[in-house]
Amino acid sequence: MTTGVAGVGEHLARRILQRRYREVVESKRQLTLQVGEMRARTERAEASLQSEQRRSHELSQALIDTRGRLEEVSGRLAEEQRSVRDLTGRLAAMTRQMDQWQEELARNVSEPRATAAADDSPVQLDRILVSSEDAALLQGRVVSVHPEWNFMVLDLGWTAVKAGEVVSIFRQEHLLAKARVERVQEGVCAATLLPEWRTVEIRVNDRVRIL
Repeated sequence: MTTGVAGVGEHLARRILQRRYREVVESKRQLTLQVGEMRARTERAEASLQSEQRRSHELSQALIDTRGRLEEVSGRLAEEQRSVRDLTGRLAAMTRQMDQWQEELARNVSEPRATAAADDSPVQLDRILVSSEDAALLQGRVVSVHPEWNFMVLDLGWTAVKAGEVVSIFRQEHLLAKARVERVQEGVCAATLLPEWRTVEIRVNDRVRIL
């Protein structure tokens, strides 16, 4: 009787141990799966972190490059603005000076006419015939030169030239340069040398022809 009870107890104990063993094995398997999943998540997170770090570095470098280009462009813009202000000031000064010179020249041209008109003594003028060839080679002269502004004043007015026309400048029948008429008044005009002739030295009294 005692032996039978002991056998039953051993059998129950063995079954309990087997059940616990299976539970432990299953728990280990579950833990292994969880650890594997956690490792996979960790690796994915590390890979994502490294990717974000690389992207952050690339964005930082791009930002540095963009700031450098922005500073360069800003510097160039400031320089261009200074150049525009300087050129605007020079243009205004040149325009004022040109107007002053043209007024003085117009006065100088009109004064001899007024003097002649005020003279009571009769003036006998010879009759002058102008041929078509002379008209084609209508001449004037340079009355002032302003190389710093690249222009000159000619004694040709409204009746001789128009703005935009090109005139030729001669010295002793030798072609020196060509210039474009920019502004015209009565008896005088202002002309600028064409770019290909800007190194030529023009003098007062050089002859001007309208071809």
